[in-house]
Amino acid sequence: MAGENTSLRAAGWVNLCSLGQLILQFVFQMFLARQFGASWEMDAYVAAIAVPTVVSAVFVGSLGYAFVPLFGRLLKQDPDRAWTLAGTMAMLLVLVTTCTAMMAHFGAQPLVRLLFPGFNEERFALAVVLLRIHCWLIVTNGMIAFLQSLYHCHKRFLVPALAAPIGIALTVLGAIAFREHGMPAIAWAVLAGSATAVVLQLPLLVRHARYSIARNRDVTQCLLLITPMVLGALYFRLDPLVDRYLTSLLSVGSVAHLGYAWRMSSAVLMITVGGLSVVAFPSFAEHWSAGRQTEFRTEVASAVRCLIAILVPIGFALTFYSEPLIANLFQRGEFTAADSRAVGRLLTLYVGMIVGAGIGEITSKVFYSLSDTRTPTLLGVGSFSVGLVLKIVFVKPFGAAAIVAATSFYFVLSALFAVVLIVRRFGPELFAGAGAALGRAVLASTTATLAAWPVVNAGFPFAVFPAAALGGIVYFLAMFAQRDEFAKRMMQYLLSTCRSKHARNRT
Repeated sequence: MAGENTSLRAAGWVNLCSLGQLILQFVFQMFLARQFGASWEMDAYVAAIAVPTVVSAVFVGSLGYAFVPLFGRLLKQDPDRAWTLAGTMAMLLVLVTTCTAMMAHFGAQPLVRLLFPGFNEERFALAVVLLRIHCWLIVTNGMIAFLQSLYHCHKRFLVPALAAPIGIALTVLGAIAFREHGMPAIAWAVLAGSATAVVLQLPLLVRHARYSIARNRDVTQCLLLITPMVLGALYFRLDPLVDRYLTSLLSVGSVAHLGYAWRMSSAVLMITVGGLSVVAFPSFAEHWSAGRQTEFRTEVASAVRCLIAILVPIGFALTFYSEPLIANLFQRGEFTAADSRAVGRLLTLYVGMIVGAGIGEITSKVFYSLSDTRTPTLLGVGSFSVGLVLKIVFVKPFGAAAIVAATSFYFVLSALFAVVLIVRRFGPELFAGAGAALGRAVLASTTATLAAWPVVNAGFPFAVFPAAALGGIVYFLAMFAQRDEFAKRMMQYLLSTCRSKHARNRT
């Protein structure tokens, strides 16, 4: 962004590691699709893993957004206080998540019966077994997010970025090695991969943290910031459980179809927006806490323009090519052409969620940088309430498609309200150049989509991948031709790299 120490350079490295993580996730999903397709076993797996995913999001999402600005500020003023806060919050996190995991483990049967009422005895029994394994992800996922926040506050992004793909690689290897043991072995492989990611990121906390159970004003302040977020998240973070509750009442395979589409859209969101969001948040918080409002506005505006350049081509690609993408990735073994069509349609409908969540990632970071946890929470509660009503009303006549469409609608609604509130609070400067960036991205995306069309429809295996490569190149060149700032920087970086390699070769 602005200046030499732009956070977008770090975002590039994070996204590179995220690309490796994304590829490994696709490999894992391809393995699951080949082995289980959209069977009743996959229904049980998708349902069971939703529980720790939601619980982790409630606790850890709230903790990270409240903790990072406070810890980052203390780190500059008084490192001892900062690491005392970190050590105490880590102990509290482990205590709370372990107790929650134990309750889920011992209460698995009534919990599954409550959350997935449409499951027959076969799916119910397997979901109980899987939940008793997956529930410990509440602890590991919680620690992963907390440890990542410590590294990010130190502007050290590579270790957490590497830990994630290493953990997933272990999951893939374990799943393949023990595939003959069925779904429980898959669940254990997932847990082992998550635990590995924790271990890889522990050294920073172990070296520096100071542990205290005495009353501490910094811990009290952090807990006060977290409280409204947790209370709100206990409601609006229930979305995946609501979706699986409703789809459990539909035909066998509906939960699995929704799960495949959700994981694909989440993976796309992670690789496209995750790096930018992760790197931008500490910078936002640092500028605001230091009183550098001009730099804060410049940083946010640049992040918004970068977000537009990323999200628009993704939206075009998934709108037109979701079904061939799913078919190329998953259609083999137990995963049929009918499954490809069903998941492809759902993935297309998730485009609104990807766009809305991408915008929400940046706008929420603006509020959190100001230690304003209430506004994003209220937006989440209000928009989710609208989506919940729509899902309940339309799921019976339209099935899983209604659930996904309602999810996309309320994510976009929340993002629009967040933008309006930010403009009212800071003025339009935080979105400077966004309109022109949107125009460039739409034109370039249209050109790239048309260029990829004949390749996608050529009929040879895995045609979507060379089509994606061609579309990416055309998009970049079209953006560069329009003098887009990020395309120009990328071109300068590529030329500089080529010159350096040429100079080394001559030497």
